[in-house]
Amino acid sequence: MALDNLTLLFSLALISGLMAVSLAVTSRKGGRDGLRLWAIALALESLAWSLVALRGQLPLVVTMLFANLSLVSAQAVKLAAIHEFRGLRWPRLSFLLPLAAMLALMLVLEADDVRARIFCSSLVFAAQMALLARALYQDDTTRGGRAWWLIYGATLLLLLALFLRAAMALASAESFSTPLSQHAPNTVQLMVFVSVVALDLLGALGFILLVKERIERAVQRQAMTDGLTGIFNRRAFMERAERELAITRRKHQPLALLMLDIDHFKRINDTYGHAAGDAALVEISRLLGKRLRQQDTFGRYGGEEFCILLPDTDEQGALALAEALRQVVEATPLSIGKQQIGVTLSIGVGVCHAGCTVCAGEFSKLLNDADRALYQSKAQGRNRTVSLPLHCEAESATA
Repeated sequence: MALDNLTLLFSLALISGLMAVSLAVTSRKGGRDGLRLWAIALALESLAWSLVALRGQLPLVVTMLFANLSLVSAQAVKLAAIHEFRGLRWPRLSFLLPLAAMLALMLVLEADDVRARIFCSSLVFAAQMALLARALYQDDTTRGGRAWWLIYGATLLLLLALFLRAAMALASAESFSTPLSQHAPNTVQLMVFVSVVALDLLGALGFILLVKERIERAVQRQAMTDGLTGIFNRRAFMERAERELAITRRKHQPLALLMLDIDHFKRINDTYGHAAGDAALVEISRLLGKRLRQQDTFGRYGGEEFCILLPDTDEQGALALAEALRQVVEATPLSIGKQQIGVTLSIGVGVCHAGCTVCAGEFSKLLNDADRALYQSKAQGRNRTVSLPLHCEAESATA
């Protein structure tokens, strides 16, 4: 049974329109994730397929000119959607130039020169696909993910299909001599057209999944992050610490833990207010975080207490870093509103030495060692670093 081109075109218009409505309804109000823009692009494509199907029933200038302008506008809006998703400003030149080029081509070329119109329009669309592919590739935060590969792969295949369409239009007089909207199927052009539309819808699905993946990452990051300071919360820190401890044991490396407490923090809250106390926590987190290595794990243990896990660090290295952190906080008055507040830290150091069989089996033992050292630091007058003789050494020596 022969394929009815008009039915196919109206079906594609309906599919694109329904996807546009679905995206518009489900996208977050006021959200700047690009979904609403992508919905507008799908709506423009739905309009374009409808106009192509109506060729012969409406004036040619209406169907061909506005169909192509709708399609090129749809791709420009998709480019804007990707930039909005990335938090960037719309690329005005890349947005407007293809529109101007398509308008000029449709006005200059003869209405009955189907091959020339298909060849030139395919090149304009291919250029837009190249711009979309570049914008996707430049997004380091999503590049390499499954959703990214879906939309990026669909965009590259679309680029290839459009070049193929242009090459076939240039080389063949017969295959592209009849309009796609006629009932008699034009096999070559129809196959390329169906491939382009299928890949286009696949790209839309990829963008939806791209937004979904980012929302999931944000939720996961929020669950792992302390809402005030932006560093690991207690739960996330403990989970990371257990993994680091397992790696340390497997590699027979030392592992150090610093427990830090802001001295007289209650006095800051009582004197300057809780807002000042929160600001002090944020500023101290910033000061400490700037001086840590990428492999170190920094978390807020609770209240005014922080923990820093130092992989492949012995006692001497841990003490040196702890002292450096204590000194920089002591030497840096915190600007809280119009106030300059002097703050100090008490620090306890615990170390799981390479080959230790006691603390290497359970992180709570290392945590208790560091906590005991912190308690001793406070007992000795605060604003100091203490590392106590650890039971880890004795147990490992007798093992």
